[in-house]
Amino acid sequence: MKRIILEYGKIAEIAKVMDCTRTMVSLSLNYRKNSFLARKIRHVAKTQFEGIEVGE
Repeated sequence: MKRIILEYGKIAEIAKVMDCTRTMVSLSLNYRKNSFLARKIRHVAKTQFEGIEVGE
């Protein structure tokens, strides 16, 4: 199962930047959502917040 790992507190920062809820960010980083916003959140997490993708 793929997911993106971030440092503590970064989910709240991404939620503020992307103007969405922390729940949406969490679902997106765990690949449970695949909407346009979810793909954008994953991209921002990896490029700007130094997220690490783990799993298959």
